[in-house]
Amino acid sequence: MSQKKSSFEHEKVPANFINQNSYFLVSVFSVALFLIVAFLLGFSFILIIKNGYYSTFDKILSVILLSSLVFWSLHSIGYMDHYLKSILIYKSEFGINKASNRNPGVAVLIPVLNESPDIVRAVLSKSIKINYPNFEIYLIESSKDQEICKETFKIARELQVNFIRRHTLRGYKAGSINDAIKELEDDVEYILLLDVDHLPKPNFLKDLIPLLDENPDLSFIQTPQFFTGCKYDKLSLVYSFQQHIFYKHMCRGLDVNNTTLICGTNVIIRLSHLNEVGGLDENCITEDVATSFSLHSKGYRSIYIDHVYAEGISPPSLSAYYIQQTRWAYGTFQNVKNVIKQFITQPKRLKAVQWWEYLILHGTWYFMGFAMFLWVIYPILILLLNIQPLKSGLTSITFIIFITLLGCQFYTGTSERDFKIKDLILAQGLFLSLFTVYINAFFMVLFRKNIGFRVTPKKRTDPISFFKMLPQLIILSLLLISIFVGIGELLSGDYSITNVMGWAIYNTVILSFMGYFYWEDIKKGKSKN
Repeated sequence: MSQKKSSFEHEKVPANFINQNSYFLVSVFSVALFLIVAFLLGFSFILIIKNGYYSTFDKILSVILLSSLVFWSLHSIGYMDHYLKSILIYKSEFGINKASNRNPGVAVLIPVLNESPDIVRAVLSKSIKINYPNFEIYLIESSKDQEICKETFKIARELQVNFIRRHTLRGYKAGSINDAIKELEDDVEYILLLDVDHLPKPNFLKDLIPLLDENPDLSFIQTPQFFTGCKYDKLSLVYSFQQHIFYKHMCRGLDVNNTTLICGTNVIIRLSHLNEVGGLDENCITEDVATSFSLHSKGYRSIYIDHVYAEGISPPSLSAYYIQQTRWAYGTFQNVKNVIKQFITQPKRLKAVQWWEYLILHGTWYFMGFAMFLWVIYPILILLLNIQPLKSGLTSITFIIFITLLGCQFYTGTSERDFKIKDLILAQGLFLSLFTVYINAFFMVLFRKNIGFRVTPKKRTDPISFFKMLPQLIILSLLLISIFVGIGELLSGDYSITNVMGWAIYNTVILSFMGYFYWEDIKKGKSKN
């Protein structure tokens, strides 16, 4: 029977659809590059340890700094590996058998917690326009504010949407979804998870449900979180760029490595598989990645479709952005403990490349806070404390790799989404300012401080506290002093610090852009009032 073509022309998805030769070559290149970098930095390490001229203090600091550069190189090369696989290997067209007349039941689940009724109305108004013959929408309301609950109930009733009132915060978002699943009809086979700030497009289910239906070992399909950004709001633009890098390069690379992750929203999940692992993981505030790990551990597959099926709202302020980043970092530190335990006790549960993603690249990513801290104090230690071993030498290779990585991001950002160079530079400043956020999250997990589930604010908040920005400002001041000291040494003829001066200038310029966002945050706070 002839049917109108959708966004995809389909055939059944093979379990191994990637170009094996290209995959092998890219993987070998990535591993070889890391081994070369590790060897060069390791060679520097040996020279430092064996040198009797250096003090013990010099050696200890140098080893710590070298270790951070190895870690930074690991993740930089990890990104390049995903980037190459995303552009050379990732298959953007997947097949669906359009002869199928099945329309399995789907539940669209939208959990909310103290959200503005206006935002709730917006997502429900878009959701009811989804073009699929067999679906129901469920608004799961966990708000403590009774007035908000009354308003969202009225909206749900007006738009003829199912309303589930939840009187507990057990499990937070994961608990909301798990409780809602218990209320579903028996004919529901799939669930579409939507955050309240992501507005779905009509063809979401029509395009993707047949793909799941034709592949019984496929647990979920993740689609991008897409943010357009406002040209008058630099935080919004920069956030849009950061998410573009993740969903355009990292997620496509993850898909090639058969480790696509659930990313919280814009994902369709096979309900039987989810029930098999006990529902969404309620023990971790990043329940999405924790649940992905459980599903992959069962041997199930997942895929990433790089097609925009929903558009989202960026964090409206610097404080909202930091709240979101804190939650993501905290949850990842929680989850990696379980991943390590499973790796030790059941190493055969995942393939080697999946362990690589969960345990190394994703599992250690938020330790980047410590690496970034060491990155910015590296020139300070050398120029102000006169740490001798790393004044020059092989450490420049890390800088070369990093600049190459930035070049890739700049090229793809301007060609794929028409971002401006200024926006991309600002993104580096915003990212570098996060070292305090990630380090703080680590210590909160280490000392078992329960932060709960803080929803990312959707509307303007009060400006971020000056004291929360104080560590960055102190380091920025020390960098400026270091540069002046370095200029003096260069004028005196000591050119061994040329490499270090490059780091110092880069860190100073990039970190200073943090002030741009802080000032924008203050202006937003004034307009809010």
